[in-house]
Amino acid sequence: MPARLPPIELSEADTPAVARLFDRSADYFLLQGGTAPTLTDAHELLTDVPSDKDAHDQTVLAWKGDDGRFAVAAILRDHPQVGTWYLGFIIVEASQRGRGLGRSIYSAIENWATEKGAREIRLAVLEANQSGERFWRSCGFSELRRLGPATFKTRSHRRIELSRRIDEG
Repeated sequence: MPARLPPIELSEADTPAVARLFDRSADYFLLQGGTAPTLTDAHELLTDVPSDKDAHDQTVLAWKGDDGRFAVAAILRDHPQVGTWYLGFIIVEASQRGRGLGRSIYSAIENWATEKGAREIRLAVLEANQSGERFWRSCGFSELRRLGPATFKTRSHRRIELSRRIDEG
């Protein structure tokens, strides 16, 4: 499934399409919260931001192939500080994983964010998501700290906050 790059920006109107992608990627939601994803989860991805930020500070991007959206990512500008962008969520459809799409998608995110002024990207990965942690470290991210535990629906997790400087030549 070839990626349509650059990514497309989503809005609240895209909630049903995001929910369908979440359904095809339920394994992550079961790991994180212990329950299947819901329409509310998709809506929250598109609308929820930290209390000190505005909805305009977040962009939700999607990648699309012939069969519809197969990946989505939400990135928050200048959080927790100016020049640091926080990749709050990213998911690739379960059937599309292991094909190099994650690395290609992250590269597109990094290029997009750099063009808009980002100098660093941060994210948090669940300690229980060992394959996710390996992936992010292979992309050049390094550990900043351990957070939590925090509760996601019915499960509690510690998270590993990772960072990658992108303004170094």
